[in-house]
Amino acid sequence: MIGNSGCRVFNPLRQNMDYAAQELKKYSDTAAMRSKMGLEGDGANPDSFAAKLKQADEYRASGESCAATDSIGIILRQMGEAKRGEPVRKEVIHDGVLVVVEKDYLRGNSITIGGSNNPNWIHVDTSVGTVHIDLNDIESLMKCLDMFSPEDINLILRKITEVRQTKDALNEIDNMRNTLVESEKEKEDEEKD
Repeated sequence: MIGNSGCRVFNPLRQNMDYAAQELKKYSDTAAMRSKMGLEGDGANPDSFAAKLKQADEYRASGESCAATDSIGIILRQMGEAKRGEPVRKEVIHDGVLVVVEKDYLRGNSITIGGSNNPNWIHVDTSVGTVHIDLNDIESLMKCLDMFSPEDINLILRKITEVRQTKDALNEIDNMRNTLVESEKEKEDEEKD
């Protein structure tokens, strides 16, 4: 029976819904009271939400960064702006793979990953620019996928899949044509004999 099972109806407590605002109010009241009393510091527990928020704001204002420096978006932000006729280029080695990032005033951003002796390039438009990928050097691409956003990775992998499916279909069509031509030649040879 549901009534005797001990299950309770979930009712969120309204007073806990604005926890962050309450903590910030306590912090500001304590800091104001300590300031009036001539005491140094804010008196906040260093593990409190307000103290951590203050530390985050101070860190952000300092201009320091602890983020990764090898993502394409960050590399583009660190590069200077391209001017007409003066592209900006940066070469980065990521997991042993040469990645060339270029900003061009007219053509936009381009990212070239790896390359082989016999390149078979495809070009994928992503949120950070056009990515040039050598289909004969997919291993290099796989080492560099962590430099892109999940959305861009999906675009890149979808394009590779489409190109491979198209090539497979064209190869199949060529094989069918060759088979038809060979069978026609065989028929002609049989008719001559």
